[in-house]
Order: sequence, then structure tokens, then C-alpha cells
Amino acid sequence: MSLDDLPTLPPLIHAEAKGYAERALAATREVQSRSHVMIDIQYGDDYWQKLDVYLPGTPASAPLPCLVFFHGGAWTNGTKEWMGFMAPPLLALPAIFVAANYRLAPTVRHPQQLEDCLAAVSWVHRNLAQIGGDPKRLFVGGHSAGGHLAALAALHGPLRARTGLPANAIRGCLPISGSYDLRNRQAAAGTSARRIYEMVLARETDDEDASPIAHVGPSAPPFLLAWGEKDFPHLVQQAADMTRALADAGIPVETLEIADADHFAASERCGLASATWTSAALAWLSGTRF
Repeated sequence: MSLDDLPTLPPLIHAEAKGYAERALAATREVQSRSHVMIDIQYGDDYWQKLDVYLPGTPASAPLPCLVFFHGGAWTNGTKEWMGFMAPPLLALPAIFVAANYRLAPTVRHPQQLEDCLAAVSWVHRNLAQIGGDPKRLFVGGHSAGGHLAALAALHGPLRARTGLPANAIRGCLPISGSYDLRNRQAAAGTSARRIYEMVLARETDDEDASPIAHVGPSAPPFLLAWGEKDFPHLVQQAADMTRALADAGIPVETLEIADADHFAASERCGLASATWTSAALAWLSGTRF
């Protein structure tokens, strides 16, 4: 699945998302043209079960931390090629950056997208030492729907165990503008919350299992929760609720509001070496936070 062979995706549900996707793809193309990247590694049999591994240009003297990152797209859209633009500041640390795909709803529904994400993380964990990484410093993150899936991957113990991924394999979770509570069965028709029940969940009663906040417990890894100052209001509220849930469970949690950024700018800023999120993420990966 190279940049010149991407399949046609369904229409984006937010008008601003089209420009975001175009800019992200263009930026990823530029990054791939000058980076050492292993493209379209299969972690499963399905067309969408692929990931890209971005590596520093020169060999490191010690095993490197790694961030596995999942794209957004409201669970029904998006591709790993939206996220390659994030790689340069992380490679400069140095660290390894992995952008991963997952099958899209409604072709699959919960928990299949989570199973894909866990399978991708499991592939990275098994192979990380062979590509110069440190399996003990494996982090996950994602933007929007990808942030939801990253958080769920870090917290959903039963599914994680079924993939063979060790309980402590995920060192930390760094979601941006994620959804953390999908429970809203009274949501009106035509709303984004009702769309989750219609497109993402197999059954209405799956809303609890698909909500990261419902899985917060004492074994959770540390979290860096980020969102845009001008983000969707319900996501800002969910970030606040998730922060309280993690803190109440005794889990280290850091929060970051990305100044003057809407939902999409919050993601794009993460490709800038000077961005506040980048500085925080580099501190997490380098081990100076937790």
C-alpha cells in the first residue's frame, strides 16, 4: 500500500478532514522520500493489516524506544499514510516510529479493530529487538479514533492477553484528541454518538467494553492525554473525565492542551520539532517522565 496505490476511501464526515488528509499525505510523502522506512509490513492476512516502520538514518549505540501510532478517521476512514509526517522529530531523538493500519468500520466492528491494533503492537513487540528497538520501551498512541484504539489497547487486559502480548509490554499511552467513553445509548439519530452505535459497535451493549474509561485499573500504564484548545467539546470533556479516572486509580497521567489548535491542527502540530506535544512525547520516550 504505497502512497501511489491507496484505495478509495469513503467520504470523510467532517468538512475540515479533507484538507487535513491531503496535507498529511503530502507531508508523509516528503518524509518517506528522505527517510529510512520499511513500508507495508504485514502483521495479518487482511489487506489493511499493515504497518510502516520509520528508522533513524544512522545506527544507534543502544536499543531505541518505539512509538506505535494509529490514525484517525472516525473509525470508518483513514490510513497509516496520514501519520508518517510525525516521524522526523522522533527519529532525531533517536527513536523508532511505527504507523499502523487497522480494518475499517462498518466492514468490521468492535472488537475487531482493537484486535487489529493489538496484533500490530504484538508484531512490533516481537520484532522490535531485530530492528534496533527496546521491547521494554514500547509506547502506543493515536489521533482521534486512533487515540481511542490506542487507549483501549493499553487498557483492555483480556484481549491483550489473547494476543500473547505481555501485560507490561506497553510502557505508556499517548493519545491525542481521543474518545474515551462511548456509552451514550440515548444519543439522537444523526449525531456522532449515535453513529458509533450504528457503524462501530456490533451490539448496543458493546459500548461499555469499547470504552477505555471502563477499563481503567491499577495495572494501567502511564498516560499522556492531549487535545486541542479548540477541539470538539465532547472530546475535551472526555479527556477531563479520563484524567480523573486514571488519577483516581493511581496511574501517572500528564495532560496537555495544544494551544490554538482544533481537532486536526492538534494532530498536524505533532510533526513539528518545536511543538509542545513533541517535547512531551520525546521526554516520555527518553524516560525522563516515568
